[in-house]
Amino acid sequence: MSWRLDVRCAGSGGQGLALAAVVLAEAGLAAGCQVALTQEYGPEARGGASRADVAISDDVIANPQCGVPSILLALHDKAWRKFATSLPAVSASLESGSTTAVVDRDLVAVAPGTPGVLALPFEAIARDELRAKVVANMVAVGALGRLMGRFGSEIVESAVAKRSPSAFSQLNVVAFRRGWSMMDDLLPAAVPAGR
Repeated sequence: MSWRLDVRCAGSGGQGLALAAVVLAEAGLAAGCQVALTQEYGPEARGGASRADVAISDDVIANPQCGVPSILLALHDKAWRKFATSLPAVSASLESGSTTAVVDRDLVAVAPGTPGVLALPFEAIARDELRAKVVANMVAVGALGRLMGRFGSEIVESAVAKRSPSAFSQLNVVAFRRGWSMMDDLLPAAVPAGR
């Protein structure tokens, strides 16, 4: 039986969501999967809500559009409101448990204990532990890669190193590893099986 996993990365322009999506797509390709990547930006280059969707499948992807994601990453409240809670299908999917939302607990206003939502400290880890707020996206990629449960850490880490700007390559790999390891205590809770 074929599987498909749709991941929506949503945030504010300048948070590196496009790079995060490219890394996930690159990991999918390296694992021998079919991949489609689409992006949407607000009118502002920085500060506007943006999203990048990645479809990963073991079969041909006939339609690359991600109507209802299997996993929704939200790194900013503006993006959460635009790409999750304002869309009835996504809201219903979150409530039913067919979408798992992963949000930055300090940047997205979600009530504690909301079903289907993992609130994690991506920016706080990047800022306080790694001393570089700019790598919060790679902390999130580590968490998503582990949550997806489709590839080993080596595949995703290789994609991080390959796609990172040279000045941030080593730090991005460290950030990725930190995000991957933070999921150890949370899994195997609710790993999406794809659709």
